[in-house]
Amino acid sequence: MVARVHALRGIRYNAAHVRLGGVLAPPYDVITPAQLDALYGRDLRNVVRIDCGMAYDDDVPGENDRYTRARDFLESWLSLGILTEDPAAALYVADQEFTAPEGGVAHRRGLLALVPARPWDARELLPHERTLSAAKEDRLALMRATRAQTSPVFAVWNGAAGIDAALRAATAGPPILGGRTDGEMGSEKHLLWRVDDPETVSAIREALSAARLYVADGHHRYETAVAYAAERRAAEPSAPPDAPFEFCLVCLAAADDPALFILPTHRLVRPGPGLAFSIDDLWARLDDRWELEPAPDVRTALDASAAARAGHHAFAVVAHDGVAVLRRRREPQGSPRDGLDATVLEREVLEPAGVGTAAIREGALAYTRDAAELEAAVRRRDAVLGFGLQPATTAEVIAVADAAETMPQKSTYFYPKVPTGLVLHPV
Repeated sequence: MVARVHALRGIRYNAAHVRLGGVLAPPYDVITPAQLDALYGRDLRNVVRIDCGMAYDDDVPGENDRYTRARDFLESWLSLGILTEDPAAALYVADQEFTAPEGGVAHRRGLLALVPARPWDARELLPHERTLSAAKEDRLALMRATRAQTSPVFAVWNGAAGIDAALRAATAGPPILGGRTDGEMGSEKHLLWRVDDPETVSAIREALSAARLYVADGHHRYETAVAYAAERRAAEPSAPPDAPFEFCLVCLAAADDPALFILPTHRLVRPGPGLAFSIDDLWARLDDRWELEPAPDVRTALDASAAARAGHHAFAVVAHDGVAVLRRRREPQGSPRDGLDATVLEREVLEPAGVGTAAIREGALAYTRDAAELEAAVRRRDAVLGFGLQPATTAEVIAVADAAETMPQKSTYFYPKVPTGLVLHPV
């Protein structure tokens, strides 16, 4: 299935009334309670009030709750001109300047557009992970109340020849919005262009018509758009096939963009009965293919596992008796999923260590992106073992998605996140 990308009449902030840097927010699913407080205080018109509003003790579901308040904020800001709905359909190009994980400044360019909201088996967008029902219920309640898609799905394209030239043409003029926000690793600068020139829009769509699209972040948001489209289609059988609710808002980037980063998510084994209690005990439980080499600290062990990654599955291991590098040679696997480091860790290391698949589902693991927390959690006795992983690659994500498989939980963390508030899609 080839990609079908459409323009939209987007809702966006009015530069005459707001500073863009003050009204953007991270995606709802990475906002901590402290960040939510900070975003509420940053600007009274911050999009977080629509996309991830606070709940209060005296809320009355359906009458006065965070969903009805989101609807009221959206309607009020549109009437006051804080937000504006563009008069004609367009594509939008966003440039994100940010701090790269290893330092230095990087730029990533994204295209905000629509794709058909269809079930996964239609292969409009290809997923790589499973979703949880609670998050989808929350997003669906918000979409029903606001009749808007307030945060885009982040996806990547693979195989779009000629699109670079089209995007350069789209951004030749001045942006319509720009501003700075506080990112995960430092200040970020955001610029937004509106693209309605028919020739440029046609060139972008044509370039993407031969591409395949893969979800990076936002599986819940896409599934919510699909569910909402089915609801509205059933309620409005005479609606045209190109009704706005039939589509999902996405922000697309190139899969081979060097500024597309996936960060590792490390594993912590919570205390429990029957677990490997030390590196020596773990080593004794593994088969003979595995090699173990002591390391002075987690950083050294992670560097060593990164150096070995091309030919080995390699992990940093932390326990009360020290730190080590655990590795074995890569071997041919039955499927792309089987060859992932995270899969091999679960099947060949965690299982014999006493953490089986059922235990993982029940919360036997904690997760962190902070390598230092592996040692700290073990010292605090919050964890028995810590495992430092290397990040998955975009090629691995694509291979798993192409094979219609899913990756283990917490296998990918794409960085930087696409902010909420650049463009909203009214449905």
